[in-house]
Amino acid sequence: MLTSLLLGKPWPARAFALGLALLVVLLVRGLFPGGLRAIDERSGDFLWRTFPSQTQERRVIVVDIDEASLAEIGPWPWPRERLANLSAKLAALGAGTQVFDIVLPDPRPGDELFAVEISRHPVVLSQIFVLGQEEAVTAGKLQGALLSPACGNPLPLARGFIGNAPALIADAGHISPRIDQDGAVRRLPALVCYDGQVYPALGLAALLKAAAAAPALTLAPGAGWLAPAYQLSHEALPGIVIPLDRNGDMRLSYGLARGSFISVPAADVLAGRAPAEFFRGAMVLVGATAFGISDAVPTPHGGAVGGAEVHAQFIAALLDGRLPFTPQGASAIQLLQAAFAACVLLLLTTRRSRLPAVSLPLAGLALAFFMFVAHGRALLASHLWLGWADPALFSLCAGLLLGVAEHARIRLERESLFRNLSSYLPAAVAADIAFREPSGVIDARRCDITVLYADLRNFSAYCEHLPAEDAAALLHAFFTLVDRVVHDHGGSVEEYAGDAVMAIWQATPQEVTLALRAAAGILAQGSAILPAPPPGLEALGIGIGIETGSALVGSFGPARRRRHTALGKTVTIATRLQSLTGELAEAIILGPAAAALLPEAGLIPLGEFLLEGLHHPRNIFAFHPQDKGAEP
Repeated sequence: MLTSLLLGKPWPARAFALGLALLVVLLVRGLFPGGLRAIDERSGDFLWRTFPSQTQERRVIVVDIDEASLAEIGPWPWPRERLANLSAKLAALGAGTQVFDIVLPDPRPGDELFAVEISRHPVVLSQIFVLGQEEAVTAGKLQGALLSPACGNPLPLARGFIGNAPALIADAGHISPRIDQDGAVRRLPALVCYDGQVYPALGLAALLKAAAAAPALTLAPGAGWLAPAYQLSHEALPGIVIPLDRNGDMRLSYGLARGSFISVPAADVLAGRAPAEFFRGAMVLVGATAFGISDAVPTPHGGAVGGAEVHAQFIAALLDGRLPFTPQGASAIQLLQAAFAACVLLLLTTRRSRLPAVSLPLAGLALAFFMFVAHGRALLASHLWLGWADPALFSLCAGLLLGVAEHARIRLERESLFRNLSSYLPAAVAADIAFREPSGVIDARRCDITVLYADLRNFSAYCEHLPAEDAAALLHAFFTLVDRVVHDHGGSVEEYAGDAVMAIWQATPQEVTLALRAAAGILAQGSAILPAPPPGLEALGIGIGIETGSALVGSFGPARRRRHTALGKTVTIATRLQSLTGELAEAIILGPAAAALLPEAGLIPLGEFLLEGLHHPRNIFAFHPQDKGAEP
């Protein structure tokens, strides 16, 4: 079935290869549901690391509670009075909104002082929600609920929370990321529902606080193929649209290099060493990178990045409208990419392209790389996350399978061509010339051979009185018989000429004996296929001439139309001997050279004859098989 598919019209085989490539993609997605997505994510990480923007970010400043700060000021956790002093120092430096990426769930001495201080300035605190299958815990007090939107699809539901001490009253935002299987943080729920209320992410809460906007956002579904699944907006934040996916998550942007952010040690702020020009009007993110505080997370920029830096990236991207998102038409775009790859690969399989089969896997690889480039271009230039692994895998599989199919088809076509060529030429000759460029020069060699020339006597008169179909059937039966008998006796049919067949063997006594046995076999079995002649015509008969000697065997004629045959005096003698069989009423006549190699074969001398077209007479011999089926 597969052979007939490959040797028939090429399109079914190519369609089968493309269908199989699609099946491979579906199987990979079914058996390894996160595998292709992981490739997309890792490629996005590579793009963020390789092509980050080096523009310095002055709107968001990071105050880092780092190892040096702990060594100078004291170990963590710091007293609340010290945090109050830090907030006061930041306000004195002219900072705008203060965003604390720190959760303080336990009531401690000094809470009242810290609460008084943060009430004097625009401050946003952090809180954590328990999402997914994590253990449900509750600690501290939740704050910062929005007036709108209401809980519902696509906002995720929390099972618990860790808030701040009840005395610390301020606006708050959650810092509960989605953790991918590799531990990296690439998504963040924009809003989280708990107990019927909606709470924003830390960056959104900070943005609302900085704009003195009402704690309400508008949630709407995206409109159009290139729009996100959902989007958040606020009338007090014109031009800022927050894209969400179908799970209510925002994809984080890591488009700025880590060096783009100004990071000031907390000890420098407390000691009065921090330059004021950094802080005037800026949003300040207070976070920790010191070992042991457990606020380091893996990101595309590194394996241990402080949480404050993640939020800084998010806020900067939010202000610039750089948050990447997956458009609703991403699946359709991937299907179009796969269809484009299929069309390109199919064009390469047409005979006009004349490209080898190995070019198809290479083309599939090039198309996969093109899809990666398109994905990267869309992400870096337009902030669209299209995904490329699925169509790239299809392209690779399609190129490989089409290449295998084309290679198999070409091999089968060549084998079929060789088999057909072998039916017109001797197998050894067909093998020699099948895959060579045709030439217009003589390609022949001189060698000693034994020639058997067999002919249907009176066939022309027979054809004159009967339909061509009957004549063709008889000739076909005769050729089939001669070919089988010659092949069984180690010879090869060299050519069919009219109603005659020429076969050759090597010029040795053993080979001449085989030729004589083949002649006896043809004569014995041929009588069974010869029909009775029409009334008034002489009966059909078989005449065979055999001679041994030198001949030129090879290909002759122009490059566009070659002929393979044997030429020379030996061939001429064999044909003339065959023509004498009718006149001498002998079925098998041998020439002198062939007879000399068969002294014990029981040949009957017929005397000297001057053969037509030759200048010297020759002794010829007849062979009479005692039984038509017997061998000499």
